[in-house]
Amino acid sequence: MNRKVLFVDDDVNLLESFRRQLRKKAEIITAEGPKAGIEAAARQGPFAVVISDYSMPVMNGVDMLRVIRHGSPDTVRVLLTGHADLEVAIQAVNESNIFRLLTKPCPPETIEKVLDDAFHHHDLINAERELLEKTLKGSVAVLCDLISLVKPEVFGRVSRILPQLRGVSKRMKDPRPWETETAAMLSVIGFITLPDSLIRKVEKGQALTDAEQQQFLTHPAFGSRLLEKIPRITGVTAIVVNQEKHYEGGGVPKDGASGEAIPLGARILKAVVDFDILLANGVSKGDAIIKLERRKGVYDPKVVTALAEVVNEQARYTLNKVHLHALAPGMILAEDLYGQRGGETLLLMAKGRELNGTVIEFLLDHSRTIKINQPVAVIEPL
Repeated sequence: MNRKVLFVDDDVNLLESFRRQLRKKAEIITAEGPKAGIEAAARQGPFAVVISDYSMPVMNGVDMLRVIRHGSPDTVRVLLTGHADLEVAIQAVNESNIFRLLTKPCPPETIEKVLDDAFHHHDLINAERELLEKTLKGSVAVLCDLISLVKPEVFGRVSRILPQLRGVSKRMKDPRPWETETAAMLSVIGFITLPDSLIRKVEKGQALTDAEQQQFLTHPAFGSRLLEKIPRITGVTAIVVNQEKHYEGGGVPKDGASGEAIPLGARILKAVVDFDILLANGVSKGDAIIKLERRKGVYDPKVVTALAEVVNEQARYTLNKVHLHALAPGMILAEDLYGQRGGETLLLMAKGRELNGTVIEFLLDHSRTIKINQPVAVIEPL
C-alpha cells in the first residue's frame, strides 16, 4: 500500500516539524513552496496524500493541488489554512474536490487522524479503480477478441495500434492509461454503421469523397452513444467521441475544444491511428512520422514526438518464423495469416495482430479442420 505523504509549505520550520512528528507513520517528503511541491509530485510521486498550506507566494495551495490532481487524480488532497483565509479556502474546496480542510495551527493528533482517514480513502479509491479496470478491461478484451475473429479485416487495426498506443501513453505520463487502451479497443465500434466499401478505403488510406468523409466522421458519435449505456466509463466515452478531433480544434465534434482541453487519450489515439493508416498505404515508419509532423494543427506535437520515440524503440524487435504450437502471448503477426478449407482461402488473422491466449487457442482448435499456413511470421522483442 502507498503510504507516501507530501507536505508543501513556505515555512521550513513547520515542514521540519511535520517530518519529525510523522516519520514513523508514513514516508514523509517535504517541499518548500508550490513550485517545489509540483516538482516533487511529478518526480517522486505518486503520493497517497498531499497536504498543503493555502497561503503561499506565487500560487496558493488550492491552485497547486489542482495541478497535482491533473497528473495524479487518485492522490488525496488536504488543505491547511489560517482563519483569515477560511472563507476563500472553503469556496475553493467546494470547487476543487479537496478531501479535508484544516485550520492552522493544527495539533499533531489531528494531523495523524486526518492521515489515517486519507490513507483509508486512498485505499478505497485504488481498490475500486483496480476492480473497475480488471473487470471492464477484461470484458472489453473478450468482446474484441470475439469480434476480431468474425471480422479480422475491421478489427485488425486495434491490435496493430495497441503497442504504439501503450508506449506513447507511458511516455506522456497518461494518468488513466487503462481508459486510453480501452477506448482504443472500442474506437471502431461505430464502424458497424459504415458500408464495407468505405471501411476498406479508410483502412487502405485511400482518398474519400466529401460525402464519404462526412459519413465516416459520424462513427465516433455513434460509438460514444452506444458506450454511454455502460456505467462509469465516461472517460472512455470521451476519448471515443474525440478520436477524430484536431489539436487546433478542427474535426469532430465541433464543440470549440482545442489543445489540452481535448482528452489526452483522444490525442494519442488520433496520432497512432493515422500513423497506422499511413503504414497501410505503404509509407515507411520514418516518412510516416514526418508526414504527421507536417500536418500542422492536426496532432499534439508532444504526442507525435513520443510516437517517434516509441517507433525507434520498437526497431529493436526481431522477425521470426514459428509453428503454431510455438506461438506465445505478446508475439505480433508480421503477415496476414491464411488457412485453406477445401478450395476456399480464409483470412484468419490480420497482420499486426498481437497474440494472446484466446487467439492462440482459437488457432490451435481450428488447425484440426483448417490447413493453416506454417510457419507463422511473428515479431518478437529482442
